[in-house]
Parts: sequence; structure tokens; C-alpha cells
Amino acid sequence: MGDSGSSLPIIVSVLALVIAIIAVILGAVSLSQKGTNNYIIGGGDGGSSAGSTGAQTDGINDDDDRIWVVAIGHAAESLEYIDELSGQIEGFDVDIVNAVCRIAGKNCRFSADVYTRCWDSQVGEAQRGGVGLYSGFYDACTGWFHTYLRDRTFQFSDPFSTIEGEKVGFFVKPGNPRNFTYQDISGKKIGFLDGYSSDESCVARQDIQGVPIPPENVIHYLDREQLVAGIQNEEVDAGFDPVVYLKDSDMVEVIPGFTAQCAIAGQSMMMRKDNTMWEWWNPAFAKLRASTEYKRICRDLLEQHGHFPGPSPEEHCFDY
Repeated sequence: MGDSGSSLPIIVSVLALVIAIIAVILGAVSLSQKGTNNYIIGGGDGGSSAGSTGAQTDGINDDDDRIWVVAIGHAAESLEYIDELSGQIEGFDVDIVNAVCRIAGKNCRFSADVYTRCWDSQVGEAQRGGVGLYSGFYDACTGWFHTYLRDRTFQFSDPFSTIEGEKVGFFVKPGNPRNFTYQDISGKKIGFLDGYSSDESCVARQDIQGVPIPPENVIHYLDREQLVAGIQNEEVDAGFDPVVYLKDSDMVEVIPGFTAQCAIAGQSMMMRKDNTMWEWWNPAFAKLRASTEYKRICRDLLEQHGHFPGPSPEEHCFDY
């Protein structure tokens, strides 16, 4: 009896060790399964959880374990913004990336960065790809509109939005104290958002007098708040920006009678030409677009993200 009692703790210890080893093995097998990786970056899932109604995970081209890194900014608009409570980047673009990566069964991670590391536009210099995308800091930049200049440098996925919401106009200080007219902008200083599709090359393609604008009359701003301040302070005669973002502002007013279209396709994933992300992104987005989930993501432009300015679902989404 004494020997049997003394061996009991040893037996219990051995059993516990065996159970622990089995648990480790099962855990390793579980982690190795495709489609189980956490693809969501941000404070929430933007309403696009895997259990939602619509397109589900189907593992399109689910043949690797690599992490696909995509750059994203925060322009204080409904497409991309910083959530005050979570401190994370949220918006339509985040919802789209989360959904497409889930459908494709891919590991996707956002890398927050300034827009100029995706596309750089300096006054008086040739526009060019940003150092982040050129150098492979990430696989793609999120939500960039397809333009003629960018097409010469990078490739684009199929667009996940229309270009209706990106109609561009001239904005001036209320009352138009500098008597700006779009018919002739000779000698006028024009403000632009650095790196945006609504740039000076877009103005140069318009049938108006005074183009192309000489470099000394081109002023670039890093964000929309600075652009509005430049118009208010009369550093520029007018700003050139998509109408949807400033149409309701009491700080500026749009010049009537003129709109331009600067992009040739809607929001897309912008990649280096040697990157293969489009091979799985395009079929996965096609499945998302055909689902009710895409409609819900579009509806969330107003219901979840409408506290920031931006396009309406009708302006921005396909078949809405």
C-alpha cells in the first residue's frame, strides 16, 4: 500500500504532461489552418464580420501564409478617418479591405502612413511614386483613384467604387472677394491637396484659359484643413478639390457651372507592377460586389461613417 500511494503523484504528473503535449499539438494544427488568421486591423470590423450576411470566406487563391501589407492614411473623411474612441483608422476603405481579405482567405494588415509615401506630388517637379510603395514597405496602397499619371508608374486592382463622388470643382472664400472665375485662371494662385488626383495636371486637361498653371501659382497643402485655411486667408485665389467634401462647408463656397473628372477609374488598390495582389483581390472583390455585404458596406458610409464628410452611397458605390 505504501509503494502504490507514493507512485500516484508520479502517475498524475505523467498524465498531465501527456495532456499538455496533446494540447500543444492540437493548437499548432489549428493555427496552421488557412482562413483562421486575424485579418481585421482597427478598432472594429466595420460591420464586416465573417458571420455577417453576404459573401463568406471561401479561400480564393488561399495558397500561402504570407502577410499582405497595405498602406492606409486618415484624411478625416468617411472613407478613411481616425476613430476618437479606439484611436484606430476606420471608414469605407477599411470595411472593403477587411471583407475582401476575408473572402480570399488572406492575412492582411494595415500600415498607417502618410499619403506621400504612396504617391508624391511636389510643385514644379514630375509626379512620382512614393518611396513606401516603390521600396516595398507594403504590397499596396488602399483606395487610390486610377489616373493617367499613376497608371504609367503603378498597376491597379479592379475599382471598388465609382468615380461619380470625385467630381472636382473650384472653391473660393464666401462672397468670392477675389472675383475668381473658372473660364480664365491666368495669373491666379490655385491650391491643391498634395498627392490627390485633383491636381494641377487635371486642371491642365480642362478647356479653360490660363492652363497649364505656372509652378509659382501652384500651392500644395498636406490636408483639407490647410487647404481651407489657405482659401480663407487668401493665400490662394481658389482651391481645387472634390465637391463632396466641401459642398456643405460654411468656410468656402463652390464656383457654380464647372466640375471636372480627374480619375479614369474609382478607388482601387495601387500596387507596384511586379506585385501579384490583384490576382486574388479581383475575384474576391467580384464576389463581394455580388453580395448583400457590399450593399451594407456602402450603406455604412452614412450610417456608421457619416459623421465625417464624404460621398453618399449613391455617388460612391456600384449598383446602389
